[in-house]
Amino acid sequence: MKQFERKPIRHFFIKKALQIRMIIHIVAAVLITTILSVGTMTLVYFLKYNTVIMYQLDQETQNLTHQSIVSLLLPSLLFSAIVNILVAAGIGFYASRKYAIPIYKLEQWSSLLMQGKMTAVLQFREKEELKELSDKCNEVTTILRGRLQTIKQQVEELKKSHQNSPAVQQIEKSLDGLDLSTGAIEVNHSYASDALDKEHGKK
Repeated sequence: MKQFERKPIRHFFIKKALQIRMIIHIVAAVLITTILSVGTMTLVYFLKYNTVIMYQLDQETQNLTHQSIVSLLLPSLLFSAIVNILVAAGIGFYASRKYAIPIYKLEQWSSLLMQGKMTAVLQFREKEELKELSDKCNEVTTILRGRLQTIKQQVEELKKSHQNSPAVQQIEKSLDGLDLSTGAIEVNHSYASDALDKEHGKK
């Protein structure tokens, strides 16, 4: 099986647009949750005391001071928002890549099949979560490859008695464009981004 060097930093954004959208959605959701939490606390305070002003007794002057609960919560809100955004961004980067790679590999696997490379093998690092999917996809290629090899053998037999048949020649020509016997090609995002471009460049 052909294997290719992994370059996780270079290929971090496998599907850039999809990953960026996902990161933005996660960060926005966390930011909105933070704002709603502060808004909820302010609303609860208002409903209980019918005001958003907090009164305090100054221990030194014994004077009664007051401060808006919003201004009191604002520093905590800003700090919490910054921390939450950083955490959400980290989660977004990680989750977006874990989400994008399987989609990208499926696309490249289908591209290899369309190019006639019937030895393409789909594998995921997340073996437990995606094993059933990869097994089904690889089963499809195995069945198709077997049937095409059978057809190829039957064409060889037909050539013996119908060597000049246009139909046999056409089938043979179609089968010649298929890769049915070389070593298994593992679909890899670094391979797909480099080697597939070379394949397209040959055409």
